Order: sequence, then C-alpha cells, then structure tokens
Amino acid sequence: MMAKSSVLVPGFLLAILVAALPAIAAEQVRIAARTEAGEEMQLPGILHKPGGSGPFPAVVMLCGCGGFAKKEDAMHQATWAQRLVGWGYVALRVDSFSPRGPSNICEDTSTVSDDMRSHDAYSAKAYLSALPFVDPRRIAVMGWSHGGWAVMKIIAGYYRDKTVDPFKAAVAFYPYCQRLYGPDTPLLVLIGKKDDWCPASYCESLKQYGAYNDSKYEFTLKIYPNAYHAFDFEGLKEDLLGHHAEYDPEAASDAISQARDFLARYLAAR
Repeated sequence: MMAKSSVLVPGFLLAILVAALPAIAAEQVRIAARTEAGEEMQLPGILHKPGGSGPFPAVVMLCGCGGFAKKEDAMHQATWAQRLVGWGYVALRVDSFSPRGPSNICEDTSTVSDDMRSHDAYSAKAYLSALPFVDPRRIAVMGWSHGGWAVMKIIAGYYRDKTVDPFKAAVAFYPYCQRLYGPDTPLLVLIGKKDDWCPASYCESLKQYGAYNDSKYEFTLKIYPNAYHAFDFEGLKEDLLGHHAEYDPEAASDAISQARDFLARYLAAR
C-alpha cells in the first residue's frame, strides 16, 4: 500500500494503472484542474464504464497515500474500479500526486494535502458531469486512507464553493476523521478498531459529537473490532513508518457489502 517517495513519469504511471486491470475497458483521460496558486493543471485519470450508453451513476475514486507507484497499490484500486463497474457505475481513478511531483506521500502527507485533493475531486466531478453517458445528478466519491481524509473536506459544506453542487454520497475507508463543518453529503465510514494510523476513536467522537448530529444527512460508521489499517487490501500484511496494515477478509467482505448498499441507496434512483 505504501512506498518510499520518488518521482514517476506520468505516462509510465498511466501504463501501470491501465495494465493493472485488463478485465474491463480502461481509458486514459486528463482532467482539467487548478493548482493551489490558481494555475491550470491536468490530472491523469483512468476511466472505466459499464457496457451500454447510460446515463450511468459514477464514482470518483481517491487512493491512499501510496498512490499507484507499486503494482500492488494500482491493483487494489483497479479491483475496486472493476467492482464498481460490476455494480453499474462509471469509475474514475484520479491521480493527484504525479502532477505535483511525488508518486506517493506516505512519509509526508502534507506534500499533497486533503484540501488539494478535495479540489481535485470536484474537478473530477465536473469532468464526469460533462460526459454524455454519466448522470451528473448521481455522482459519489470514495476515498481510502489519505483519500478518505480528503473525503472529510469534500463533504464539508462550510469549505465548499457554494456554486458547486455537493456529491450525492461519500464513502471513506479508514480515514483520518477530522472535525466536520456543515456536512452536506451522506457519509459512510468503514474503519478497523485496531487501526493505529487513523484511529477509529476519532471517528467515534465524530459520530458522538460531530456536526452530523444536527444534520439531515446520514452518517453511518462501521467499526470492525479485529481489523487494522487497509483491511480491504487483499494479501497485505506489513509494518510501515511505525504503523501496521493488514488484510482482514471478514471485514473486507462486509465493507464491500456496506459500500455497495450505501451507494445503491443514493445513486440508484433517477
């Protein structure tokens, strides 16, 4: 899931992303975005769609701090893209890292912040909304680890540009649960009790004292008592930067069902 920082040529990165998932059609795309200084920037992305003309609901995907530099990391996201397409969604994997330099940010997550990635997510949403086979009213966002942390900023209506419509739903796998201000999006959080990288207790506090208590939007928190960080990362068991990450097939299976049902609840109806 994580790798030491290095610069990766974007074209090579895209080749890895596509090669990781031969089972479904994958299209290399460029997403118009802006840097923190307001300059134009192109985000690499991989677009997957179900067969047919649609219009389909869609999901913006935000990977963890490991990015896509390692084959295992790319395969994790590719597997989720395949799963989403199987459920009837267009899936868009967004690379926020390589345009800014690093291939991963695990040793310094401030290199590409949650705020930067939240802006990238809305750029990806705008890209999807313009596609003829996507229903712009039914776009969700999913994030893993650092990408899940970004989800917390994405759904905060206090920070969001009020001229931009929020996502229809959001799913965060083992995120760093920070305070929420004016959440305006239904949220599902899936996390392990033994996670020593992104503590589940922060999410519990958010559930108990957070802004969702006074919100009309759903907040569902599922904590898996025996699961560590990256519990849905098949085959993973490693220690990195003082933290433990490990695949938990039981938690992963339930989390897949939770995510499928949550997305269906908010994206299925036209």
